[in-house]
Amino acid sequence: TSPTSSGIKQSTGGLIENKRKRSLLSSMEDFTAYQMTNTFEVRSPYYFWNQLENILGATFRADVKFMKLTKDRMGCVIDVPSKYEEFIDDTWCDSNKVTLFKMTELPELEDYDPRRRFGNGNGHGHSNGYGNNNYGRSKRK
Repeated sequence: TSPTSSGIKQSTGGLIENKRKRSLLSSMEDFTAYQMTNTFEVRSPYYFWNQLENILGATFRADVKFMKLTKDRMGCVIDVPSKYEEFIDDTWCDSNKVTLFKMTELPELEDYDPRRRFGNGNGHGHSNGYGNNNYGRSKRK
């Protein structure tokens, strides 16, 4: 057998597929797609980033390459290096609020555009740069 540029090995009897895992989410090799679900709607993915770091550690969180909120904003999807699968199985415990599981199908994802969150998209919104508005605050003179 000889490898081809696509990573598929050819043999005289036909094709043998490469056995490396690919993420359902991004199709990246050696990554596994996971979904986190929550019992309430969140405003941003930071809640889920914090959950990952608090339960699985900062090193794990740093190795997660992608996170996107689900359309209902009650969950997110992430790409995790496949080397962490056993670690997640051994370490993660679902709570009554948050669950984490390997994805078998892609849920509907949010089309996030930060320019739509505040104002009219022309850069003249009411954001203070941290996702909060300034309503209810008095201006200093």
